Amino acid sequence: NYLLPIIAFCFTACQKEPDLGAIDLGYDYFPTTSGTYIDYQVDSVNYGINVDTTSFQLREVITEDFVDEEGQRAYQLGRFKRATANDEWVQTDVWTIKRTNNTAERVEENERFIRLVFPLEEGKNWDGNSFNQRDPWNYSCASFDEPYSWQGVSFSQTAFIEQRTNLNLVDQELAYEIYARNIGLIFKKFTDLAFQGGQIQGVDMELRYIDHGFTE
Repeated sequence: NYLLPIIAFCFTACQKEPDLGAIDLGYDYFPTTSGTYIDYQVDSVNYGINVDTTSFQLREVITEDFVDEEGQRAYQLGRFKRATANDEWVQTDVWTIKRTNNTAERVEENERFIRLVFPLEEGKNWDGNSFNQRDPWNYSCASFDEPYSWQGVSFSQTAFIEQRTNLNLVDQELAYEIYARNIGLIFKKFTDLAFQGGQIQGVDMELRYIDHGFTE
């Protein structure tokens, strides 16, 4: 009988402790490495009295880090535009981003949005506008770690984030984003159109990944 406590102790002591550091929370869907950039092609159509079509390339660069008003580490996000690949980049503004233990946030034109939540997983829901004054938008992770490709560009693991779906005879509101592991945002769709008296008002925009890398 005296062997039983020894066996029990050995069994308990020899059990492998869980490696908490290996738990995948999905943080690499929202990288925050200073000096990295992503280039996009942006195409939009603005409907009103006239129809205005806009097309340009956008570069977002994560620059220096700082401590924000909440005492958390955040990063400046420099934004640059050019008409075509033959033109020089021109800086237009600076936004900020940060990744906490539970959220991935972007401050865009002084409005804070929760783009992702952690642990990120299929079926997860959250209010992307809970940190701003806009009406609530129920974000949902519709798919997780799924492959995605278009026009010869492929990504092995992506997350599809539904943000808004309201389609009827009067309004068309459609918004979603796609993120890739170790890259970040690779696709964004934003449609906000109203149909009244045979007229269309609003905007229809697509942002598509071109390339990513490190600044020199």
